[in-house]
Amino acid sequence: MTTFQIDCQCPQCGAPANLEETDRLVACPFCRVRSFLLTRDYFRYVLPAKNPAADELVYFPYWRFRGTLLFSLPAGNDHKFLDVNQCAADVPGMPKTLGLRAQAMKLRFVSPDLTGRFVTPQHSFSETFRAFQQRASRTLPKPILYSAHLGESMALLFAPVYARDRLYDAVLDQPLAESAVAPGDNGIKDARPDWRVRFVPALCPDCGWDLEGQRSALVLHCRGCAASWYPSGETLTRLESHCLPEAGTDVHYLPFWLITADISDIALRTYGDLVKAANLPKVVDSALAGREFRFWTPAFKLRAQAFLRMAESLTLTQIQERLTPGLPPERHHPVTLPVEEACESLKVVMAGFLKPRRRVAEMLTRIGVHPTHFRLAYLPFRDDGHDFIQVQTQLAVNKNLLSLSEQL
Repeated sequence: MTTFQIDCQCPQCGAPANLEETDRLVACPFCRVRSFLLTRDYFRYVLPAKNPAADELVYFPYWRFRGTLLFSLPAGNDHKFLDVNQCAADVPGMPKTLGLRAQAMKLRFVSPDLTGRFVTPQHSFSETFRAFQQRASRTLPKPILYSAHLGESMALLFAPVYARDRLYDAVLDQPLAESAVAPGDNGIKDARPDWRVRFVPALCPDCGWDLEGQRSALVLHCRGCAASWYPSGETLTRLESHCLPEAGTDVHYLPFWLITADISDIALRTYGDLVKAANLPKVVDSALAGREFRFWTPAFKLRAQAFLRMAESLTLTQIQERLTPGLPPERHHPVTLPVEEACESLKVVMAGFLKPRRRVAEMLTRIGVHPTHFRLAYLPFRDDGHDFIQVQTQLAVNKNLLSLSEQL
């Protein structure tokens, strides 16, 4: 699957840099400075204009979604992968979609030094996303009990045009459709946008030690003060990190989100409640039955079927009592799935293990899941050649599948 290529400059020395859409930790090959990319909400990109100095440019917005839609159906869960974009402004003659243009060209971040005017989106992302969901669900059996999204990459793309007798595509320097007319001032920002991307030095905010992480990592670790850091808006915030230690040289650690939630209209607060709700063939003593229930989901991108299978299995196992606070060893997989996306999947995970199945439709309409706390947990997996196998539960994930899922 293709990701965007982004053309930018090192904030320290100004050297050119080429990034992948999934990159978050950037290392300049010239000055060696490592920076972490932060944005207030979501990333905004512009397509390059062929002749940017010819006329005043007007940038039209396109919402873009790239990720997996999850659907809970009476017979089980289903999913659809989407990589779509759609114009967010109603202007006659403007293309409804950019097609594959964004994947084929190097984009730039929107920055204050860009001249021109930016059209304000007339349709919100939520409104556009609902249209994406409806389009994807047309081929699925009905009824759809619940839907969510996973591994979302949401961005706002701006396509440059300029106006003479009609609108011209500034990327190709050619006129658009005959019906396209020059826009008025309504909905157009005259001021330069302040949607800058912050390049924050990859240094621990507490002790100043170098933060470690891979290019696509959302969580950075400091070995100096044993802290983990997670992006929150335009800052890095400290994150609880736990690990399940395991001896051996063939052990690789995978990250998981451990999420506590308030669940309404169903008794699911303890392990004993989970045994009843999932109709597990177990007899548990009072000490084990009273342990707090928590959701487990992968903190890395994985194809939907494997993601749900792993999340359901670990949630049913509830092995959090074996965790100890601390950072994982050096051989660990990066966190590439935001916790916000993991929280979106919780109700679908529940739909996979609730019993009896004939009442799942009725239960899902009533149940509310409200996450209250989260932390990061690293579990050990042994390298078995083709698979990583979790030591305590024997849960396996294919290594090729893990590698191919990095670009989701």
